[in-house]
Amino acid sequence: MQLKLHEELLLLAFHDEKGTNAFAKMLEPGLAGALLAELLLLDRAEVHAEGKRGLVTVIDRRRTADQLVDEALGRLDQAKRRADPRATVMRLQRIPQLRHKTARALCRRGVLRETEGEVLLLFRRRIYPTVDPGPERALIERIRAALESTEEISPRTALLIGIADVTGCLSAIYDRAVRATRGAIEAIQTAMIVTTVIT
Repeated sequence: MQLKLHEELLLLAFHDEKGTNAFAKMLEPGLAGALLAELLLLDRAEVHAEGKRGLVTVIDRRRTADQLVDEALGRLDQAKRRADPRATVMRLQRIPQLRHKTARALCRRGVLRETEGEVLLLFRRRIYPTVDPGPERALIERIRAALESTEEISPRTALLIGIADVTGCLSAIYDRAVRATRGAIEAIQTAMIVTTVIT
């Protein structure tokens, strides 16, 4: 099962049984950064060397067959002016119900289940406990293998590791974030863009 970066980040962030964010700080910026990374990987956008940090520019308006990625692409395409990566992430994190839309996409894939939970016996909220743990287990194994390997990390995995690190999700896999991976991540320009704009 090929998941998108924002879906993978959410799986790392959410508690399997409670179905809520347990491990990520700044989850919405992280999801927005993952969406930007996805657009860069899909060659729908690129960062032009303009200004101090460059400007995110839409280069292909074709739909991607992913609802949330397409919504992000539409927001960038309809913006009155281009923005640097940090401001672009801020734009994308304002997508309504970003966390819930990401979780519901995983529900449609049969990975999570949408239900209700109580808060202090007074309020109810939407929660997304895990139904199929297989994708998350495979994801964690992929990350561990990449961090422990001496070979070059793929751009997609490097991006995920970078975003998971700055949002704190790697602590769900290891006792501490593995800062040694910075050398591998820095070798990939797009990873550097995304990991710096959401910190």
